Amino acid sequence: MSTAVPPAGPGLRPPHPVFPDVARLELDELLLQLIARAQGVMATRDRLNGLLHATRLVAAELALPVVLQQIVESARELAQATYAALGVVGPDGGLCQFIHVGMTAAAAEEVGELPHGRGILGVLIDDPRPLRLDDLAAHGSASGFPRHHPPMASFLGVPIRIRGEVYGNLYLTDKKDGAPFTAEDEELVTALAITAGVAIENARLFEELSRRQRWQQASARITAALLAPDVLDPMAVVMDEGRRLVGADHVTITRPGAGASPAGAPDAADGGPELAVPMTVTGGAVVAGTGGAGTDGARADGARADGAGTD
Repeated sequence: MSTAVPPAGPGLRPPHPVFPDVARLELDELLLQLIARAQGVMATRDRLNGLLHATRLVAAELALPVVLQQIVESARELAQATYAALGVVGPDGGLCQFIHVGMTAAAAEEVGELPHGRGILGVLIDDPRPLRLDDLAAHGSASGFPRHHPPMASFLGVPIRIRGEVYGNLYLTDKKDGAPFTAEDEELVTALAITAGVAIENARLFEELSRRQRWQQASARITAALLAPDVLDPMAVVMDEGRRLVGADHVTITRPGAGASPAGAPDAADGGPELAVPMTVTGGAVVAGTGGAGTDGARADGARADGAGTD
């Protein structure tokens, strides 16, 4: 029942309308709903801006190790996760590389060996589809954590594909607010994974192009050294260029004896892997120096070149 409103007197403003209590409650509820929707729109806008920012950061890099690290950090920030990792799937179906953020270096050292792709991580390898869990331990494939591993509850896993093939998987655990991961988190990280696949492919192509360029430059320097009359030890140039190209610590050129095979070289003295490459030498420029220093059992030692191990 509405309340009568008295008429306004001369020179007086009309009084404010008086709403029934029920109508006022309905109006308050509508205002609260509008505010909540506006806040939701603002939050969605902020998260989309976060996705665009993450995409720009990932696409801006060309060095593959930097790209992989940036993908992990961007995914963690985008989903507001405590821990994030990227596992690269190797030819044997396990994880051949594992890049992680969120755990201190000391904590990671205590945990010890990195994951191989079993348990929950293996589920995503065997069935590369987004996987979202409120409780890791409740899943049937959970195999527990190693000693000193921090506790983890919620989980979000998303595959990264390159030209339709699975390159690896993004793993996110424990939202910072303690809530489980949402469908919106899954959509955002999936969108980032698509960008990540393109960025990784570009980085791999750039790496291959750079490698070929380095080989061509090294080949030109070696050819110039072999043909130059004033170079006293052209084989030293060959060894140094070869060491830099493959990122080796040492290089040795040997001349096999009768019945020996060049490929039968023993392991390196420090127990590390050794690559034996047969060499065929033709032309008078090299033959003239076959008895000199640096051609028979010569050894060139030196520190690892900058960027070694990335080719």
